[in-house]
Amino acid sequence: ADGESSTCLTVYKNGGAPAVFQSPKCPRWRLFDYDSSPRTATRCQSSMLQGRRKSQEDRTLCVLDVRIPFPGTMGIREVVVGIVAVFDGHNGAEASEMASKLLMEYFVLHTYFLLDAMYSVVSKTSTGKLLHRRDHDHGNLLHRWKEILGWQWHELHSERLQNVFSANFDDSFHLEILKEALLRAIHDIDVRFSEEASRNNIHSGSTATVVLVADDKFLVANIGDSKAFLCSENFQSPKEAKVKELTRDHHPDREDERTRVEAAGGQVLNWGGLPRVNGQLAITRAIGDVLFK
Repeated sequence: ADGESSTCLTVYKNGGAPAVFQSPKCPRWRLFDYDSSPRTATRCQSSMLQGRRKSQEDRTLCVLDVRIPFPGTMGIREVVVGIVAVFDGHNGAEASEMASKLLMEYFVLHTYFLLDAMYSVVSKTSTGKLLHRRDHDHGNLLHRWKEILGWQWHELHSERLQNVFSANFDDSFHLEILKEALLRAIHDIDVRFSEEASRNNIHSGSTATVVLVADDKFLVANIGDSKAFLCSENFQSPKEAKVKELTRDHHPDREDERTRVEAAGGQVLNWGGLPRVNGQLAITRAIGDVLFK
């Protein structure tokens, strides 16, 4: 397939996924109408408890068959990626609703642009065949990614991408791409929602816990305090079941999180028996919650 147009690449460089989906310069990118299609695969099961809230503020997402072509040591191979996500909303459902609708689209877009940057270098430095590991011009590839990613290269922890290039298209290369795409997608969702919340005086927020499944490996990312567990499938009794927690809560009583909050000008105060950001919010990281940012 042809690479992305130079005008759309400029849009991506300047504003990431939100800008691409909103720009007429990127006509191939349109948000899917989730209101007319189910967001949960048949092999997924979920349940939510509304509790004392006036309405259900939580959302889930489950898509298990995203197929993405990745380069490897033996050439191009198709990797089947599964995405399972939980968004625990608070002070309204606006943040969790937007996150559940945008995560898949933003994740796929970032994966595409990251791969497009890589393939564009390969096409310029070879005869159209994927280069072997020993043939890659590491410096040219790194420069091309900096050129395409623009502001995001500097803002989104560019040291992460150094790990991508160190993989040099070996069998772990796709996992580095998927991880980077997921982190960028969550960042862009927060940017998009925060802009809308500021314009419309919306105070809601949401946690996010996302699990990517690829090649029988799990990539887990979380903000807030929604947990992910890895549980044994076969056991005869509850005592034999093995459970491993895969996430770490972002709470104000964590020393590193408290330091980060205070460095940003906030305070950690006890209220209702719990340490809270500015005496109100019980988590230190979330999508939305613009009054605390």
